Amino acid sequence: MKFISLQNTWKIGQLVFLILIGMSVYFAVERVCYMDSAYMLFRLVNNEQVVAEGGRLINALPQFIPWAMVKMGCSLNSIVIGFSIMHTLVLYFVFLIIGVFLKQREIGLMFLALLLISVNETFFDVVTETKFALAFACLFTAFLLSEKNQNSLLGIGILICGFFTHPIFIVYFGLIVTYKIILDTPKSINKFIFIGVFLLVLKSMFFGATAYENDLVSAIVNDTIHLFKDSFIHSYFKGLFTTQFLVIIGLIVVLIFSIISLKKWKYLWAYFLITFGLYFILSIVYSKGDSHMMIQKTLFVFHFGLILPLFMLLKSEEFRLKSMVYCLIVIGTFTALYQVIQISKKYTQRVVVLENFMKRLPNSSDKFIFTEDHINHDVIMGTWALPHESIIVSKIKLHKLINLKNFRERNDTLFLSRFPCALRPTFGYPMMNKDLNLKYFRINENLPVVWLDSTFFLGQ
Repeated sequence: MKFISLQNTWKIGQLVFLILIGMSVYFAVERVCYMDSAYMLFRLVNNEQVVAEGGRLINALPQFIPWAMVKMGCSLNSIVIGFSIMHTLVLYFVFLIIGVFLKQREIGLMFLALLLISVNETFFDVVTETKFALAFACLFTAFLLSEKNQNSLLGIGILICGFFTHPIFIVYFGLIVTYKIILDTPKSINKFIFIGVFLLVLKSMFFGATAYENDLVSAIVNDTIHLFKDSFIHSYFKGLFTTQFLVIIGLIVVLIFSIISLKKWKYLWAYFLITFGLYFILSIVYSKGDSHMMIQKTLFVFHFGLILPLFMLLKSEEFRLKSMVYCLIVIGTFTALYQVIQISKKYTQRVVVLENFMKRLPNSSDKFIFTEDHINHDVIMGTWALPHESIIVSKIKLHKLINLKNFRERNDTLFLSRFPCALRPTFGYPMMNKDLNLKYFRINENLPVVWLDSTFFLGQ
């Protein structure tokens, strides 16, 4: 088992990240032409500005290169590739900072494992809000365990980045602090608890409470037992026991066995209580929906809470099953890469469906409205961003520009006869025709200039 060591597993981790970067190029269209990612890229290209909403400022990091490409007039196809690869490359940089700068390779491997165990729900969703929250949670954990934990400015910088990624970072912060106190109680942790709470209050003062925070408070005070009982999370997790979740189970078994062998009973009871508390909170917060973003947050946070103490204990000389942990990580990473290839089929099919739809757009006056009835939801999983996806696909696959027309929802019926080629999402990004970036998109100058709040109409 000498081959399965921290040093060799770290090298395998770097190789896996390089493979992910390569896959990000190969599957760039499938990754970017999907819901939130397509919406964000469309706004980036159309407005020629980085996109960071709701105080999630750190999410602008991977957009600077694509933004520069837009400013230089690069093709939309190359911008799509840049957008896809940068969102993986930034995560790789975090991985390297954890392992090389902070010298916490165990936490770096935990970060990689958490990304890949949830790969079914995350690889083809480029937007990094939940991934960045996880990245900075792992980065803060590595900082606390490193020799640099006396550098308050570095710790404050990491926390600022974390709190400005996604509101879910609040839960990560609570888990890290709780386990750090239980497993080890350095005096330095107290100041970071104060700093974290101060940053949370400051962020709330300037940006207000987010929908996530409001939902959390509302769920806790209103009918929690009923919400927990009927939560979709229960059935969702049942379906994971034949997938990479088996790796998580293996890591949990190693952790529990190690705690028992060390006779650290209070750690064991604390672990069970924290795990149940975390599952209970996630169940009631995400009880009413199963969107991809909810699933991502649930998987990342719950997996983080399950294996965080294992990787905090892994550096201890008393820990005897290190080779087993590294072996499970290697198995999990390559299983996840295989899963990426398997699930890529439905995302490729999604792009093909959109491409065929754009090819069929008629030039005549016959009505052609793309509604929910036309959609195979096993292929087109979400529909609200279909206009943005279709615009991008038409440009990079069919090499043509699509006319954009916007209409007010209440006046749709008045304009259908005049503008027959229509793609109607659930909702869209409000935009006036005069605001279109003519370098990448266009309007039909012969048609009346009409702008509307929520509905995109596409025409040739």
